[in-house]
Amino acid sequence: MVRSMLFFKNVKIMFWADAVLCAAYIKNRCPSNAIRNKTPYEMWYGHIPSVKHLRVFGSTCYALIPKVHRNKPGARSRKCIFLGYSNTSKAYHLYDEVNKKFVVSRDVIFLESSKTDNVVEWQLDRLDRFANAKSFQEFDNQILHLEGGVPILDQHVEYSSE
Repeated sequence: MVRSMLFFKNVKIMFWADAVLCAAYIKNRCPSNAIRNKTPYEMWYGHIPSVKHLRVFGSTCYALIPKVHRNKPGARSRKCIFLGYSNTSKAYHLYDEVNKKFVVSRDVIFLESSKTDNVVEWQLDRLDRFANAKSFQEFDNQILHLEGGVPILDQHVEYSSE
């Protein structure tokens, strides 16, 4: 499942750990024959999980920048890659390729299918009006040695002949 998630949206291999976490998150919300067509989430918490918030791994998205972090002529959102779900809150785990930072935000617009600029602008206006200052976090990228990643198909494998 992880390999197909990485290949489907051509996500860099440096995000393999995020793909594993996202796959586990999804798997825990899928029914299993081993537990009589119930989900592991349902067995643990006692109620059926909501799946309305599930998104396509690796899809392009726009995270709203809070008003306190932007100026009037500046951008209202930043383009990111969706990498999964936050462990600590009801938010999405994203990666900003321009600033090389991980972002956790609830106010996100996903481009899973083609949308017109008018639709994206309208959704940004709605997010801007109802945004919560506590719904945005930014983390420095701790994987500088992997910056840019390595495409899976371009990796060179050396075989030893014994």
